Amino acid sequence: MLSPWTASAVSPTEGGTAPHITLRVGEPSAFDVKAEGLLPTTTEVIGPPLKMILRNNAEGYRLITNNPLPSSWIGDYRLSITTTDGKGVPASREVMITYLPGVVGVVTAPGGELWIPAVQHSFRNGARLNPLTTDAWKLPDGTTLGGTHELRVSMHKDSTVPLVIAGYRINPGDVGVSVGSYDFTTAAGKLSLPMMAAVQGREGQARIWVTSTAPNSPGFDLKVNTWTPHVAMVADSWTVRQAFDFVSIKVQSATGSRCDLTTSRQVAKTSDVLAGPKCLVEWDPLPTDITPATALTPLAQGRMWVNGDYTVGYKISLVDPNDVQVPIASGTSTLSVSPIANLLAYQPRRSSDLAYRKVQPVQAVMDQSGGPTCDTYWSFEGAEYRSSNSQVRCALTWTALPDALAQNQYWVRPYLEGSMQTAGVQEVRWRVDVVTPLGSKIPAGEGGFTYNVVEPPLPTITEDMLTVVKDGLYAVPREGGYAGNAVINGANASYQVKVTRGGTVIEDGEFDAAPWGEEREIQRRLNAAESELWSRTPWTVNARYSEMPENMAERSFEMLAVPSPNIKPVITLDNSSAILDTSELAVSVGIRDVYRVEAGYDAGTMGQWEVRLVKYIDYRTTQPLTGYVDAANGDAAFTLPANTFDTGTVRLTAEARVKSPVLEYQRNEFASRPLTLTIVKGGPIGADLAARRVTGEAPLTTVVSVELDQRLDATALGDVVWQISADGGATWADAPSMRNNKMRLSYTFPKGEYDVRATLRNKFSGAEYTPETVHVIAYDVPQAKLDGPENIFIGGNGHYRLILSHKGEAVPDDKVAVEWSLDGGDSFTPGAPEFDLTRDAPARLLMVARARMRDAPPEDRFAWREVRRRVNFVPVRPPMIRIVGPARVEYPQSANFRGVMGLPYRNMDVELRGWWTLPDEKRVDGPLLSWGPTSEDLAADTVTLTYHAEIVGFEGATGSQDKRVRVWEYLWPEFSLEPIRSSQYAPADVTVRLRQIGRPMQLDSPSYSWTLPPAATLLEDANQTLRIVRTETPGAYPFSASVSDARGNSSTVSNTVNMLTAPNYGMTLAISPSNAFSRAPLDVTVKPSITGGHPHDRILSLTYFLNGAPTGAAGSYSKLTLGVGTHTLEARATTQMGWSFGATQTINVVPNTPPTCTATMREWTSGWIYYADCRDDDGRIVGYRWTLDGERVAANSNRISVSKFARSSPPVVTLKGVDDAGAESEAVTADTEAELESGVPVTQ
Repeated sequence: MLSPWTASAVSPTEGGTAPHITLRVGEPSAFDVKAEGLLPTTTEVIGPPLKMILRNNAEGYRLITNNPLPSSWIGDYRLSITTTDGKGVPASREVMITYLPGVVGVVTAPGGELWIPAVQHSFRNGARLNPLTTDAWKLPDGTTLGGTHELRVSMHKDSTVPLVIAGYRINPGDVGVSVGSYDFTTAAGKLSLPMMAAVQGREGQARIWVTSTAPNSPGFDLKVNTWTPHVAMVADSWTVRQAFDFVSIKVQSATGSRCDLTTSRQVAKTSDVLAGPKCLVEWDPLPTDITPATALTPLAQGRMWVNGDYTVGYKISLVDPNDVQVPIASGTSTLSVSPIANLLAYQPRRSSDLAYRKVQPVQAVMDQSGGPTCDTYWSFEGAEYRSSNSQVRCALTWTALPDALAQNQYWVRPYLEGSMQTAGVQEVRWRVDVVTPLGSKIPAGEGGFTYNVVEPPLPTITEDMLTVVKDGLYAVPREGGYAGNAVINGANASYQVKVTRGGTVIEDGEFDAAPWGEEREIQRRLNAAESELWSRTPWTVNARYSEMPENMAERSFEMLAVPSPNIKPVITLDNSSAILDTSELAVSVGIRDVYRVEAGYDAGTMGQWEVRLVKYIDYRTTQPLTGYVDAANGDAAFTLPANTFDTGTVRLTAEARVKSPVLEYQRNEFASRPLTLTIVKGGPIGADLAARRVTGEAPLTTVVSVELDQRLDATALGDVVWQISADGGATWADAPSMRNNKMRLSYTFPKGEYDVRATLRNKFSGAEYTPETVHVIAYDVPQAKLDGPENIFIGGNGHYRLILSHKGEAVPDDKVAVEWSLDGGDSFTPGAPEFDLTRDAPARLLMVARARMRDAPPEDRFAWREVRRRVNFVPVRPPMIRIVGPARVEYPQSANFRGVMGLPYRNMDVELRGWWTLPDEKRVDGPLLSWGPTSEDLAADTVTLTYHAEIVGFEGATGSQDKRVRVWEYLWPEFSLEPIRSSQYAPADVTVRLRQIGRPMQLDSPSYSWTLPPAATLLEDANQTLRIVRTETPGAYPFSASVSDARGNSSTVSNTVNMLTAPNYGMTLAISPSNAFSRAPLDVTVKPSITGGHPHDRILSLTYFLNGAPTGAAGSYSKLTLGVGTHTLEARATTQMGWSFGATQTINVVPNTPPTCTATMREWTSGWIYYADCRDDDGRIVGYRWTLDGERVAANSNRISVSKFARSSPPVVTLKGVDDAGAESEAVTADTEAELESGVPVTQ
């Protein structure tokens, strides 16, 4: 019957749409589908009337319909069924139907979700598959769907975008829209359909389900997302300064964008639009001065040389493998270029703005002080310093210069030099221009600076002398030599300098000005001649400007001849350098030339001197020891009394002063080589004795040391005599000191008491000193061992014994004293070597036992031998139990078991006892058990053996351990041969394994024998239950294996493996042309697609032929360039298994059509702009070649500009266009003019 219908979908899940219904309860007859009791999460679907056919079969009524369910979602459906019998009596029943069709996998969307661009073009994926490509459609019986069937597509009502599938538009909410018939047989059961967005540029998601009208046909449910690129065109700044700001504009992906951006058409063409799309970005429009930075990324850079507003735009497209370009997005923005104006500033680099007239050389280098950095050069005729994208260059022109000041002709930078001839304020003016890449100039700033020109000052002359006596009088050695410098200061200029000594001119010369600065200093070296001691020599220095000789200065002074600086006192000692503090010291001092001591003393050349002795403390401090005395004939003698110096090191020197006839000249000199004296002790050397240990266990080794009262007395220390007394000092015996240290005695003392003493001798005076003696006591200490438990049960008794020995022999109890401590050694109680301990509560004690020999001092802690033991009173616990034995016992064999008992705590003193309980409740004492199962045990399969253990004498110290043992019987199993083929086609490896059927059984000494097919080659037989062979040809291969054991059992099994012939190879060629017009020159990429063959076979070589001749490199693809004509491409392959096959394809290449161009010119206020309009019918324009008055212009854009600078009429400009095949158009000349609409030119 026919009736309108509704349905409620309960908990739908994604899946196919084929009508496969399972009835849970009830028997269907004529029925209506009603919507009632819908849940908030359910989906209600309302559709057209549904036609249902009932057939009365033997098992009852059956519903016959192609698609009874309204939504076709996988899930549960509730049907309300009403039937009417022949008498008109109605009956109603409600049943649940589960819709669970077979599901087809979508190859292009393995996750059940697909992304396609929101354009009206169906793209294929990287494998050249349509967007809707599925696996083979399988029917419920496992066969592949065949025949021609109508395809139907539905779209969920919650979808947000429509789609076009196979040319049919599918809208949200559409149900069962037919998209035509499809031949499943030709397609081997696989579905391949084109699909695209129905609305350009709309993003959203559509949920579709596709099924066929074939009975029991499966289907698939798919989410399809449409996307557009989310991009943004960004710049460092959209407002830039003319020439100086570097423009960088890029198009970049925003968050959530599906495609990567590229400017390479080839990269976009070879990308997988469905899985990993790459969008082609093209700049349109783009100002002439800005060019793409790279061939891959959408980045444009450059400098704008003309101010104004410019439009920058981009276009985004997708390119399919057939080179079809599909636009998908675009955008524009405005770039504002502000004029330079008076942007740059410069300052002179000079010493000062003050200059001395006529005499001073002036230099000034111009440094940029304001505005953006510009590489600045001096502007002169013929200069070719032009800017580029990487660097801006400027030209500076001097517009006003004072007299005698000019540009340095050997410098390319702005550099002035010269002099000022006129006093007053002098001004310098300049102008700077930016030089464009075409050579035109853009004004960028102007300015100037001044010089204050004044008269030069008179030179000044001063003296810088080594020794100044007073103003105008200077000391110089009698022998002559360098005395100092004459210093001339004045304006930076050229000078004439003359030096006169004693009426004789010794220098008269000219000195040039310094290259930089206002002031100048000249120093002239003054060297005195040899003269009489205490005589005076007059000097005169004269200085004047070379350019102004009337400006002159003169200075006069005298030099006094004095004794040479080499004249110093020389000190000598009459006796040894090691001096006793109890002896007098005789010292001699002489006046000598320290570099010619052997020449002696000459009063006529050295002068008269007074000397004294001083103690040298440091380089700034001395202490006088005597007064000054005359050094008659240059010599003096001194005697210092005893005890003048303390013991130690003393530095002694002499100080001399000259007797000068000139009151202002005074001079003191110290001896150049002071004496270093060692003052040693002359009396007895005081000391004490110190010992490391004076009591201890015999033999006692100790070290006794001498400690001096004064460390410096060690210099006077001579022999040290060591002696030992064993009778309280009645007698003494000598003992040797340590080998390398006489102040130490190392000695080993046997048992007893001893005294040790040392006698110290002064090696200079022989005086002796003996310190107090050291008393040493050595005694015996017994060895001790404590025997007893560490852990004791609460209420139990711990018995301990202290075992004592000495030199390996036991020590009697009456020879030792023993003490016990239970608090870790804080307090001790005297006792015997044996000790008992008990507690009624848990406790943790630290027991300490110690013993000493009764003749050892009790107050010496080293006389006692201590032993420590941690004692714990712990709760009663049963012993630890473990059973060692097999887990399986064969019936009716016997097995051995062993019970292992362990103490619950370590180191206890208790008795353990154990016994067994068998499955039949019998008891067996002792830890060892030999047991065999009975037939009842075999029937039970698993039995329990129990081992019990107890600690004797303690209640609650009993435990047990069970061991479950499986009882088994040896039964001979059944076997089978299981083959595994590495391939179903020969040749292949076959692995045949002999397996037991059912529960595995460990066989008793099994032996195996194999019968292999004669045509097979054995590869591996190391494992007795496995054989690996190789089959080379198709056919049947029989295998047989026999197995037997040591108990007489045996079996033989066999199996046959069939090997098939591998299918033939097939090859098709995929051709990717470089252009869609097949015009020359045509670059093609040939990529073979190979099917069939053996799965283990491998391609060894793949060669390509063009018109019968080999071409290109062998590989998985080949790239060729074809000229005009018909070409035959062929690919041939050979395989590892000896196969040879190939494929051919014919390509027609048509001639290239050159481009055509026209050029127009527009005049601007400061120049002319030339525009190109080029077309290419079979490609695209890739370049423009301009000439300016017959010379090539380095520009590759569709417009150029020419400045009117240095021109009165427009130049002759010609243009040629270049297409992507490299062909040029005919040259055209721009000879028409038009008004400039925007008023803003674009400069190249």
